[in-house]
Amino acid sequence: MSFSFMNTTPPRKDGADARAKVAADELTHRAGLLFRLGYSEADATKRLCDRIAWELEGNRPDSLNDNAIGKIVADTYARRPK
Repeated sequence: MSFSFMNTTPPRKDGADARAKVAADELTHRAGLLFRLGYSEADATKRLCDRIAWELEGNRPDSLNDNAIGKIVADTYARRPK
C-alpha cells in the first residue's frame, strides 16, 4: 500500500546558499536595529557573532564566519540606517 506522505520532495540544490543569504539579510536588519539603539560597532559585531554561533551551532556556513559578520555590521553602520 502506498501513502502520499511517504513521497518526499528532494531538497533544493541551492538550499544552503539561500539559507545563508536569508541569514545575512537578517543580520543586516539586526545590525541596523542595534545602530538605532545606540550600540557601538564592536558591541553589535560581538552580539551578532555570538547569536549566529549559538543559532547555527555545528552547522554554521563559512559565509557567516566572524569576519563576514563584522563586514556586514561595518557596511550597515557606514550607511547610518534610519
